[in-house]
Amino acid sequence: MMRLLLMPLKASPLMLVAFFSVFAWIFGLAGFIGIALDAILASWFFKYCFVLLDTAVAGDEEPPVLDLEMVNPLAEQRPLAELAVIGAGCAIVWGGMKLAGVPGLIVSGVLLVTALPASVAVLGLTRNPLRAASPIALARLARELGAHYIWLVLATAVFGAGLYALIRRPASPGVIAPLAQLGFLFLFALIGATLHQNRHRLGITTRTREERRAERELSEHTRERKRMLDRAFNELRLGRSADAWHHLERWIEIHGRGASAHAEYGALLDSALQWQPHALGDRLTCEYLTRLLALRDTGRALQVLERRLGSNPLFRPASPEQARRLRELASLAGKRALCRHLDA
Repeated sequence: MMRLLLMPLKASPLMLVAFFSVFAWIFGLAGFIGIALDAILASWFFKYCFVLLDTAVAGDEEPPVLDLEMVNPLAEQRPLAELAVIGAGCAIVWGGMKLAGVPGLIVSGVLLVTALPASVAVLGLTRNPLRAASPIALARLARELGAHYIWLVLATAVFGAGLYALIRRPASPGVIAPLAQLGFLFLFALIGATLHQNRHRLGITTRTREERRAERELSEHTRERKRMLDRAFNELRLGRSADAWHHLERWIEIHGRGASAHAEYGALLDSALQWQPHALGDRLTCEYLTRLLALRDTGRALQVLERRLGSNPLFRPASPEQARRLRELASLAGKRALCRHLDA
């Protein structure tokens, strides 16, 4: 946990703090436009804070590096959602002061500080602003964390008091900005490390940032493949089988190599073997069988052949040589029905 907590002191976060501090000072000299630019910097910084929290939750001790994905205004909405939650909390504090004076202000302020770490944690885990504002969800998380949550509340209170004192005293912005940023980074790292330490109790499935990125890339790749298959099927329905095959062939040239080849062919066959007429599915099957036989992946070759025959009993291998080789393999594997089919 200590290694996760000390992530803000590594090179990437410190360089980020230095970069933002310098530009915040420069933008502070630019008047009204500088305020807007400072707001953009602040949004980038808090996006980084939530990514740092994700990294700590996953138990990854290497802090993230600011990239284009983080600064994309559509990619990360949690800072804006948390700002809305905090705004609602401040409205409650203001209402408490109006209704009960100083005692109401104190009580509602204490409640806000107590709920704030849970709100950040719930939003970090679920990305759901409604759950981050739900007293039930916040109380459930605090109960699961137990004594660890008390430390989060104390750390939040100390940080808030320190930030208030820093702003109140006539300190230079060159001092306030980096210290405030480091404080936020430590607080987010502490919340993430606490969640990681209690991950089994909370039922959290930890994933590193690289794993989450790989999942997103795989999801986008799957959608792109589906779009390509839709285009190929539409060409086939219009009787343009050559154009349909061109889509498949181009996809295989780009993606059907190396370790992903079997997964790509399998995904293509899932769709193409159901198409009518069967010519395109037959051609794709023959292409895959040729590759598998060249790689001496005989077991998979027989599986692909049986799969194609299940959807098109009239299928025949691309050449007599391929048919002979497949019949030999089927015979060695004791697949008599497959041998008889290849002899027919």
